[in-house]
Amino acid sequence: MAFGVIYYLVPIMWRTKIWSVKLANWHFWLGTLGIIFYAVPMYISGFTQGLMWKQFNPDGTLLWKNWLDTVTAIIPYFKMRFLGGVFYISGAILMIVNVIATVRKGSFQKEVPAEAPALANIGNKRKEGEGFHLWLERMPMLLTVLSLFTISIGSMVEIIPTLSLKKSVPTISAVKPYSPLELEGRDIYIREGCNACHSQMVRPFRDEIVRFNGKNGQYSKAGEFVYDRPFLWGSKRTGPDLHREGGKNPSSWHYKHMYNPRSTSAGSIMPRYPWLIANNLDRSKMVDKMKLMKNTFDVPYTKAQIDSADKWADNQSAKIVKDIFSEANDLKEAYAKRPQGELEKKKS
Repeated sequence: MAFGVIYYLVPIMWRTKIWSVKLANWHFWLGTLGIIFYAVPMYISGFTQGLMWKQFNPDGTLLWKNWLDTVTAIIPYFKMRFLGGVFYISGAILMIVNVIATVRKGSFQKEVPAEAPALANIGNKRKEGEGFHLWLERMPMLLTVLSLFTISIGSMVEIIPTLSLKKSVPTISAVKPYSPLELEGRDIYIREGCNACHSQMVRPFRDEIVRFNGKNGQYSKAGEFVYDRPFLWGSKRTGPDLHREGGKNPSSWHYKHMYNPRSTSAGSIMPRYPWLIANNLDRSKMVDKMKLMKNTFDVPYTKAQIDSADKWADNQSAKIVKDIFSEANDLKEAYAKRPQGELEKKKS
């Protein structure tokens, strides 16, 4: 529609005909093919991967246990979507060329005399045969009041339960607030767009529970997210769900996975994140974040925890580095000549 409006308005505004009708037709077909190649493979890949997720062997184990098998199966559809994007952008480029040539060909008319016809006074009463909704649409004040009333009902249904969150969401004793270093890590997770490819909520389906938690596992509970601001449930799963990945793999695995995902997960299409290892962590706002979480979102941090946030983060990071080196001899050898404390270094 937007492209059609441009093709319609530009010749009128510059008082000429479109420079090339043939180019506009090419744009139409490239845009149409682009949308088809972009949308249809998305549906096919969604159905394909979803069905693969839910297939079980006769013994109750997952048929496609390896997540990457379900990803590599739909890579051809990713390529088709890329082709669709190329078609669509190519058509838009043709339109830009066509519009520029049209503008150069014509002359812009700044002021055009125009007069709108006077509105007929048809009154507020419903005319014979006029439907109620049609009548309501030409009653701006009444329509506004009723619209606000309707929106208010929907808003109250959504907002009021959140005001009684503590009463409506059962607490789970094992769920603790994030440590200062974990708060920083969560912000990095958001900054790098990790939640665009990973969800953080195990749905209450048999295949998800088995895949992400084991045979006797549990789906995600509301009480597990009480300290998440904002929540990161997500819906896109190019990568597996990460809600309960903590502790499944050693720290050295995560280190290698961030540096080069293919080194830990053959066939992974996840990009590399080497700067997470090389860059220093800016912790200048860490204490302020904890105060915000406590004062605004009622996260139960104590004054002692906030006052000792830097030491808390230092101790946790030192342990992670120690674990990385003790778990992986190849990493220990690679970083043996680096200054002590460099891996967990932070910005002063």
